[in-house]
Amino acid sequence: MKTPVAIIFICLALMLYTSSIFTEKFIVGHLKKWIIFLFSLGFTSDVIGTSLMYKMAEVKFSISLHSICGYSALIIMCLHLIWAILAIRGSDIYQKNFTRYSIYAWFIWLIAFISGTPKISNLIMNWMS
Repeated sequence: MKTPVAIIFICLALMLYTSSIFTEKFIVGHLKKWIIFLFSLGFTSDVIGTSLMYKMAEVKFSISLHSICGYSALIIMCLHLIWAILAIRGSDIYQKNFTRYSIYAWFIWLIAFISGTPKISNLIMNWMS
């Protein structure tokens, strides 16, 4: 039963993180508190989904493209969230750099998501059978 819940949280993270980054960069043009709230919900969803996936894994730690990308992306997403909070509280330079580099942090996270997609497909198929 944990499989679909984990997948829901990972997909929710994708939607929330993507919405917050693209809204900030292309629609609003700067950070707002509600965008950081969406961002933090995305990060929380990712942590929950990743934790559930970790609990289900037969091998708890293996070095693979997905694990390296996944853990790196979680760390980057956490640092990115801290940066967003500092940017909204700090000077314009934090804000400007956040807007400039946030799409790159999102792209790294997206690589981790995509590298896990075959695993998600396998989990769904195993769960349904």
